[in-house]
Amino acid sequence: MVNKKKIIIDKDESMIVNFNIKSKKLKYKRVMLTTARMPDLGTTALHYGDLRPPMGLGYIAAFLEKHGIEVTIVDNYVEERDMKAEIDDFQPDLIGLYMHTPGYYVALDLINELKQLTSAPLVIGGPHASLCPETIPDKVDYICQGEGESVMLELCRGANFPKLIDNAISGRIKKLDDMPFPNYDHFWGKNYNWTFDIYRNDSSRVFTMHTSRSCPYRCTFCGVESIWTRRYTYFSAKKIVQEIDHYVDKYGVDGIYFREDLFTANHNRLREVCDLLIERPYSINWACEARADITDKALLDKMYKSGCRGMYLGVESGDDEGLKKKKKDLDLNTMRQFFGHANEIGLATYATFCMGTPGETEEEIAATERFIEEIKPTTYDKFAYLGLPKSQDYHTLLETKDYYHIDAGKIVYSEKFYEMAHRLYDKNDQRLYFLKQQKKFLNENRGFLSEEELANYRFPRMDESEISSVASSSNDYRFGEEKRIADAKIV
Repeated sequence: MVNKKKIIIDKDESMIVNFNIKSKKLKYKRVMLTTARMPDLGTTALHYGDLRPPMGLGYIAAFLEKHGIEVTIVDNYVEERDMKAEIDDFQPDLIGLYMHTPGYYVALDLINELKQLTSAPLVIGGPHASLCPETIPDKVDYICQGEGESVMLELCRGANFPKLIDNAISGRIKKLDDMPFPNYDHFWGKNYNWTFDIYRNDSSRVFTMHTSRSCPYRCTFCGVESIWTRRYTYFSAKKIVQEIDHYVDKYGVDGIYFREDLFTANHNRLREVCDLLIERPYSINWACEARADITDKALLDKMYKSGCRGMYLGVESGDDEGLKKKKKDLDLNTMRQFFGHANEIGLATYATFCMGTPGETEEEIAATERFIEEIKPTTYDKFAYLGLPKSQDYHTLLETKDYYHIDAGKIVYSEKFYEMAHRLYDKNDQRLYFLKQQKKFLNENRGFLSEEELANYRFPRMDESEISSVASSSNDYRFGEEKRIADAKIV
């Protein structure tokens, strides 16, 4: 049976941000929020995102605008911008840069550029700031760990914060329902993915929403707990649907993608969201990121009736012992029930499998391959486990020294990862190309260069003419009665 653990809700009264503070004299009145460009082959072998708007910055922007601060969002990730022109045009008083671990090296480039272009203080936020602040250059003025809304507002008000700011200093938001809706004018009309690509849905005006923060579970390969803690906070069902109402009325949206760590953690909230959407005078399609623990057929039916057409699910293993090792708090029978009913009602599923985690056996890997065949997700991806900072498996790799390289962004490359990449990825996949370069360089230069030089080395990009596959190795299931295509070749 599933081991159902109590969800931890933030009840710490000392960690409250008062959203109704009357306007104070502002030190900084013009804030630029930005991102680094999409990482290239010379940084990591990770699989990158699908070009959705940076909603974390959207919420920060809305919060600052509510308090009379002018904000611009410059998203280099989706379309690299001329930062000198952007700064000359907007003249920011304060700059916030979102930084994630895969984009560590390209973010360093942007930090250097920004410090040359402007004297405006620079705040680094995002997952990497929370996980690895020690890797961020000294020239940065502030590092924000955790939620960014209150940090940015209080900096604009002249708060005397230390360089490293966490939510014990700035306060964590207790009631997310008090947050203003993100201003989609920052994003709409720009070169983002506005569809449900992975679900092959006809919706063409799909907005991304975040309705919760953190995750109540402790999967060994995931570092979310280290970013947010396990205090799971969320918008109410009423607030969620009010936001959808706003997007329908103002932008004419026909789809919503709930892109967050776990939209379906609270099944009561989920039911209420469905009921409210069913009552609406409009119809809208939606998709979400979820767990395959919804075995209540009535709930899945209700989700479909309310417009749910796709779910992104981390299955991770097709072996009960493997699931226990990964601390998924799920079992195979539970997932069989879920996928059986999802397939029956026509709910598209995108299942992911994390392979090559510490302690995973060949028998467990073989069982996973069989399980994929059995549950027949609409589409799926198999990822080789890479040691991103602060997960339990990451610490295991460090303790056992079962790795061949740690880069300057603190990503750990294990021998198992290298092996699994060869098994799972096409021979022309950019990730595999990067790893081959990496191994060759390390073998040739270890003993001749310092460990710091090795960690900071940036590999040359693969020539575009040589690239025949940039996606993952799977997406193997087609629709209707078509059969599964062959697995990627083993190199």
